[in-house]
Amino acid sequence: MSVMEFVLVAHAIIVGLAVAEILRGFADTLRAEDARISYRLLLIAGWALLLLWQLWWAVWRVGDRPEWTFPEFLILLFPVAILYMIARLCFPEKVSGSDLQAYYSRIAPKIFILVAITYASFALLMQPFIFGAIWPWVFASQVSMAILALLASRLHAPAFQLFVIIAMVAQVIWRGLSSVIGS
Repeated sequence: MSVMEFVLVAHAIIVGLAVAEILRGFADTLRAEDARISYRLLLIAGWALLLLWQLWWAVWRVGDRPEWTFPEFLILLFPVAILYMIARLCFPEKVSGSDLQAYYSRIAPKIFILVAITYASFALLMQPFIFGAIWPWVFASQVSMAILALLASRLHAPAFQLFVIIAMVAQVIWRGLSSVIGS
Protein backbone atom coordinates (compact mmCIF):
# COMPACT_ATOMS: atom_id res chain seq x y z
CA MET A 1 0.00 0.00 0.00
CA SER A 2 1.41 3.38 -1.00
CA VAL A 3 1.45 6.34 1.36
CA MET A 4 -1.23 8.04 -0.73
CA GLU A 5 -3.51 5.01 -0.48
CA PHE A 6 -2.98 4.98 3.29
CA VAL A 7 -3.85 8.70 3.52
CA LEU A 8 -6.94 8.31 1.31
CA VAL A 9 -8.23 5.37 3.37
CA ALA A 10 -7.99 7.36 6.60
CA HIS A 11 -9.69 10.35 4.95
CA ALA A 12 -12.43 8.17 3.43
CA ILE A 13 -13.18 6.47 6.75
CA ILE A 14 -13.83 9.78 8.52
CA VAL A 15 -15.82 11.19 5.60
CA GLY A 16 -17.85 7.97 5.41
CA LEU A 17 -18.65 8.02 9.13
CA ALA A 18 -19.75 11.66 8.94
CA VAL A 19 -21.90 11.09 5.85
CA ALA A 20 -23.49 8.08 7.56
CA GLU A 21 -24.34 10.22 10.63
CA ILE A 22 -26.06 12.84 8.49
CA LEU A 23 -27.96 10.34 6.34
CA ARG A 24 -29.06 8.49 9.49
CA GLY A 25 -30.30 11.77 10.95
CA PHE A 26 -32.23 12.64 7.79
CA ALA A 27 -33.79 9.16 7.69
CA ASP A 28 -34.70 9.26 11.39
CA THR A 29 -36.29 12.69 10.86
CA LEU A 30 -38.35 11.39 7.94
CA ARG A 31 -39.40 8.35 9.96
CA ALA A 32 -40.38 10.34 13.06
CA GLU A 33 -44.04 11.24 13.07
CA ASP A 34 -44.02 13.28 16.24
CA ALA A 35 -40.77 15.27 15.89
CA ARG A 36 -40.93 19.05 15.74
CA ILE A 37 -38.72 19.88 12.72
CA SER A 38 -36.00 22.54 12.67
CA TYR A 39 -35.30 23.68 9.14
CA ARG A 40 -32.14 25.47 10.26
CA LEU A 41 -30.80 22.19 11.64
CA LEU A 42 -31.70 20.36 8.44
CA LEU A 43 -29.98 23.06 6.35
CA ILE A 44 -26.82 22.80 8.46
CA ALA A 45 -26.85 19.02 8.02
CA GLY A 46 -27.32 19.49 4.26
CA TRP A 47 -24.44 21.98 4.19
CA ALA A 48 -22.20 19.52 6.03
CA LEU A 49 -23.17 16.70 3.66
CA LEU A 50 -22.37 18.78 0.57
CA LEU A 51 -19.11 19.96 2.09
CA LEU A 52 -18.03 16.43 3.01
CA TRP A 53 -18.64 15.26 -0.55
CA GLN A 54 -16.78 18.30 -1.86
CA LEU A 55 -13.80 17.56 0.40
CA TRP A 56 -13.77 13.92 -0.65
CA TRP A 57 -13.70 15.08 -4.26
CA ALA A 58 -11.01 17.73 -3.62
CA VAL A 59 -8.63 15.23 -2.02
CA TRP A 60 -7.92 13.84 -5.47
CA ARG A 61 -6.02 17.09 -6.21
CA VAL A 62 -3.26 15.77 -3.96
CA GLY A 63 -3.43 12.23 -5.33
CA ASP A 64 -0.11 12.39 -7.17
CA ARG A 65 1.79 13.69 -4.15
CA PRO A 66 4.85 11.40 -3.81
CA GLU A 67 5.79 12.24 -0.21
CA TRP A 68 3.69 12.95 2.84
CA THR A 69 4.65 14.25 6.25
CA PHE A 70 2.62 13.70 9.38
CA PRO A 71 1.67 17.42 9.62
CA GLU A 72 0.36 17.27 6.03
CA PHE A 73 -1.65 14.19 6.96
CA LEU A 74 -3.14 16.10 9.92
CA ILE A 75 -3.93 19.12 7.73
CA LEU A 76 -5.91 16.85 5.41
CA LEU A 77 -7.81 15.14 8.23
CA PHE A 78 -8.49 18.14 10.49
CA PRO A 79 -11.45 19.64 8.60
CA VAL A 80 -13.13 16.28 8.05
CA ALA A 81 -12.73 15.47 11.75
CA ILE A 82 -14.45 18.78 12.61
CA LEU A 83 -17.18 18.03 10.06
CA TYR A 84 -17.69 14.62 11.67
CA MET A 85 -18.33 16.39 14.99
CA ILE A 86 -20.81 18.73 13.28
CA ALA A 87 -22.52 15.72 11.68
CA ARG A 88 -22.72 14.05 15.08
CA LEU A 89 -24.27 17.16 16.65
CA CYS A 90 -26.82 17.83 13.89
CA PHE A 91 -29.35 15.34 15.23
CA PRO A 92 -30.11 14.14 18.77
CA GLU A 93 -29.58 10.49 19.65
CA LYS A 94 -33.33 9.88 19.39
CA VAL A 95 -35.14 12.00 16.80
CA SER A 96 -38.59 10.47 17.29
CA GLY A 97 -40.52 12.52 19.83
CA SER A 98 -37.84 15.21 19.91
CA ASP A 99 -38.32 18.92 19.62
CA LEU A 100 -35.61 19.60 17.03
CA GLN A 101 -36.21 23.35 17.31
CA ALA A 102 -35.39 23.28 21.03
CA TYR A 103 -32.46 20.97 20.32
CA TYR A 104 -31.21 23.41 17.66
CA SER A 105 -31.43 26.32 20.13
CA ARG A 106 -29.26 24.41 22.61
CA ILE A 107 -26.71 23.06 20.14
CA ALA A 108 -26.44 25.90 17.58
CA PRO A 109 -23.69 27.87 19.37
CA LYS A 110 -21.44 24.79 19.44
CA ILE A 111 -22.18 23.95 15.81
CA PHE A 112 -21.45 27.52 14.66
CA ILE A 113 -18.13 27.54 16.54
CA LEU A 114 -17.20 24.28 14.78
CA VAL A 115 -18.31 25.81 11.45
CA ALA A 116 -16.02 28.80 12.13
CA ILE A 117 -13.11 26.45 12.88
CA THR A 118 -13.86 24.53 9.67
CA TYR A 119 -13.78 27.66 7.51
CA ALA A 120 -10.65 28.96 9.24
CA SER A 121 -8.93 25.63 8.58
CA PHE A 122 -9.92 25.86 4.92
CA ALA A 123 -8.57 29.39 4.59
CA LEU A 124 -5.33 28.92 6.49
CA LEU A 125 -4.46 25.24 6.04
CA MET A 126 -6.34 23.42 3.30
CA GLN A 127 -6.26 26.01 0.55
CA PRO A 128 -2.46 26.45 0.56
CA PHE A 129 -1.99 22.69 0.96
CA ILE A 130 -4.34 21.52 -1.80
CA PHE A 131 -3.96 24.37 -4.28
CA GLY A 132 -0.40 25.40 -3.42
CA ALA A 133 -1.41 29.03 -2.90
CA ILE A 134 -4.06 31.23 -1.37
CA TRP A 135 -6.66 32.39 -3.88
CA PRO A 136 -7.79 35.85 -2.69
CA TRP A 137 -11.52 35.49 -3.46
CA VAL A 138 -11.74 32.03 -1.96
CA PHE A 139 -9.72 33.11 1.08
CA ALA A 140 -11.95 36.16 1.59
CA SER A 141 -15.13 34.07 1.36
CA GLN A 142 -13.79 31.51 3.84
CA VAL A 143 -12.64 34.12 6.36
CA SER A 144 -15.96 35.95 5.97
CA MET A 145 -17.84 32.72 6.64
CA ALA A 146 -15.71 32.03 9.72
CA ILE A 147 -16.50 35.49 11.10
CA LEU A 148 -20.22 35.15 10.32
CA ALA A 149 -20.30 31.74 12.01
CA LEU A 150 -18.62 33.16 15.12
CA LEU A 151 -21.19 35.95 15.23
CA ALA A 152 -24.01 33.43 14.79
CA SER A 153 -22.63 31.41 17.71
CA ARG A 154 -22.93 34.47 19.96
CA LEU A 155 -26.13 36.04 18.66
CA HIS A 156 -29.34 34.20 19.35
CA ALA A 157 -31.13 35.88 16.46
CA PRO A 158 -32.97 33.28 14.35
CA ALA A 159 -33.08 35.48 11.24
CA PHE A 160 -29.34 36.17 11.39
CA GLN A 161 -28.55 32.50 11.96
CA LEU A 162 -30.73 31.55 8.99
CA PHE A 163 -28.90 34.17 6.87
CA VAL A 164 -25.54 32.66 7.88
CA ILE A 165 -26.74 29.12 7.12
CA ILE A 166 -27.99 30.18 3.68
CA ALA A 167 -24.65 31.93 3.05
CA MET A 168 -22.83 28.72 4.08
CA VAL A 169 -24.86 26.64 1.65
CA ALA A 170 -24.41 29.22 -1.13
CA GLN A 171 -20.64 29.29 -0.56
CA VAL A 172 -20.38 25.49 -0.81
CA ILE A 173 -22.49 25.45 -3.97
CA TRP A 174 -20.40 28.30 -5.45
CA ARG A 175 -17.14 26.44 -4.73
CA GLY A 176 -18.58 23.23 -6.14
CA LEU A 177 -19.78 24.89 -9.32
CA SER A 178 -16.56 26.83 -9.76
CA SER A 179 -14.57 23.59 -9.64
CA VAL A 180 -16.83 22.18 -12.37
CA ILE A 181 -16.74 25.22 -14.67
CA GLY A 182 -13.11 26.06 -13.91
CA SER A 183 -13.44 29.50 -12.32
